[in-house]
Amino acid sequence: MKKNSLFICFMLFFSNLSAQKIYTIDECKQMAMENNRKIKSSTMEISVSEHAQKEAFTNYFPSLSATGLGFKAKDPFVSMNMDGTPVTFLDDGLTGSIMLSQPVFVGGKIVYGNKLSKLALNVSRQQLRLSENEVMLHVENLYWELISLYEKVNTINILDELLTSLYADVEISFKAGLITRNDLLEVKLKQNSLKSNKIDLENGIKLCKMSLCQLIGIDITGYEDFDIAKKSIEKVDNPELYYIDHFEAMENRAEKKLLEDNVKIAKYQTKMKRADYLPSVAVGAAYFKHNFMDKWEGNSAAFISVSIPITDWWKGSHAIKQQKIKEQIAVNNKIDTQEQLLIQMQNIRNELDKAYRQLLIEEESIEQANENLRINKDNYKAGIINMSDLLNAQSILQQCRDKRAEAFASYQKKRCEYLQVTGR
Repeated sequence: MKKNSLFICFMLFFSNLSAQKIYTIDECKQMAMENNRKIKSSTMEISVSEHAQKEAFTNYFPSLSATGLGFKAKDPFVSMNMDGTPVTFLDDGLTGSIMLSQPVFVGGKIVYGNKLSKLALNVSRQQLRLSENEVMLHVENLYWELISLYEKVNTINILDELLTSLYADVEISFKAGLITRNDLLEVKLKQNSLKSNKIDLENGIKLCKMSLCQLIGIDITGYEDFDIAKKSIEKVDNPELYYIDHFEAMENRAEKKLLEDNVKIAKYQTKMKRADYLPSVAVGAAYFKHNFMDKWEGNSAAFISVSIPITDWWKGSHAIKQQKIKEQIAVNNKIDTQEQLLIQMQNIRNELDKAYRQLLIEEESIEQANENLRINKDNYKAGIINMSDLLNAQSILQQCRDKRAEAFASYQKKRCEYLQVTGR
């Protein structure tokens, strides 16, 4: 029975492991691109813009309309008396018409309307790119945050093993009467502190997993079956390998293309506004057919219409001036935002450089903390220091390892952010 129970536990353990899917950073990004709802919505906005562009194109073609009317009057519309004989007609009837109209000149509104719809499509595509960038950066941040949390858990496990070994040694010394019970209590308190820290880290890991699942399109209730490929903290590249000229990088920014399109849109809107106050010309043809007196009769006509706004010119001049001012505002916003983008790139570069230097400092601190712990162990065994000093040395090592994990995650986040803000 005992062998069977062990076998069942063994199989359940490995079946749970096989059910858990491990994702790399590239797989997380790919799934986010395919499943993230924000990216899907941005993709749908492109479809909306494509249909709007096709709708605007139809304005080049003639418009065809048909109307029909039938009536039955309570009393005839025409009634008369002819030599004592009442005569009535038009008490019912049918009529129908077909009209074809082709705009010849509308001040350029059709042309500029089509250009605006094309620009709107470009804007939607750039907005999709911005949404992708935002989601990808969020995925990177959560991924490296998870790596940092896992590294902190690993640190706690290492220190817990050290404390377990230390507790066994201290217990032997206590039983031999070489130390007081206080040393045992200090070790036990430190172990309990580590357990409490581990609970906090595990809760943080759960939240990170749920957030990452939500981003990449996995049901958040199944976060326990989701995990990432755990990476050990390793040497990183010098950020100088990633530095490029920011003025050249500006050309690849989606924001710059959006600013340029906004200026073009403002100019076309000015031309559209001017077209509202220009003459419009249209030609067309119509065919009419009616049956008012039990006989179908028809007729046709060709027409040309010219509409000239006269009293609106005064009002229109102010409307056009307003739009010209909006043009200049769009130009000013473009220049101002481009300068801000350059400042942003330099700021992220500074933060990346700082994160790299901080990581080097933390790696050096770990070497010193390890050496400090080794010396304190020897001094404790020699009776030179007390248990509090030894445990403090272990706490310093834990702090240094945690700071290195945070610095490593911060470097990876800033590296990704710098690549993104430089259009890569």
